[in-house]
Amino acid sequence: MLLKRLYEAAAPRLTGRRVREVCIGAELLAVVLDDGHMGVAYSLPGERTEALPDVKALMGVSALELAAGLLTEGLLERAIGLAACSAVAEPDSAHWLKDVDAAEAVAARPADTVGLVGFIRPVAARLTGHVARLIIFDRSEREGVYPEEEQPVLLPQCDLVFITGSSLTNGTLERLLGWCTRAREVAVLGPTTPLYPEIFAGTPVTVLAGATWPEETQQAALEAISQGACYRDISSLSHRWVLRVGTK
Repeated sequence: MLLKRLYEAAAPRLTGRRVREVCIGAELLAVVLDDGHMGVAYSLPGERTEALPDVKALMGVSALELAAGLLTEGLLERAIGLAACSAVAEPDSAHWLKDVDAAEAVAARPADTVGLVGFIRPVAARLTGHVARLIIFDRSEREGVYPEEEQPVLLPQCDLVFITGSSLTNGTLERLLGWCTRAREVAVLGPTTPLYPEIFAGTPVTVLAGATWPEETQQAALEAISQGACYRDISSLSHRWVLRVGTK
């Protein structure tokens, strides 16, 4: 449902646009359109099974066609489609929470149980020692991380939940949101997060934290992505946004 909503929201802005460049790195991928806008998403290297596409063959194709990858089963196609949609995102200043990061926008209380889906280092560092319990889910074998099999039991106990935007790509976000029954705030964050608050209307999501890419920093970002950079390495090249979903 959310991927379809995203495609439909982005389609009018993508119509008539062509792809200038697609860059796929070890961690991130980027799509640059012919009007100079760029979107980025995690490429899910540990989860995808399909072969890398010939990115040169994607040059000049319809941006709308590329975005339609959202509606397929291929994780890489979805990630590329999501990056195409993010390239034409137009964050609304009416939703913008200026000069705050996601952890500040979603204020934690000392008695809170907080769920973190995906090991998001800055958020984990900010919350550790400041909440009653921090429950981290990740597909890595990192010490102290809970397996995703425990999400149906533990997420309903959380007062706050932070979820990586990559969960939209791998198709787990809607299931995760169904377990956030107690949470007063749910934030979706990271460069994969599509800055389209309207598509999350009627869901438990209250905050989106993502990024846009100024044209003057794009070349440096593309070079870093091609060399295997993760978002932490190039976040300073982006414009970070924290948007409120609705008017809470």
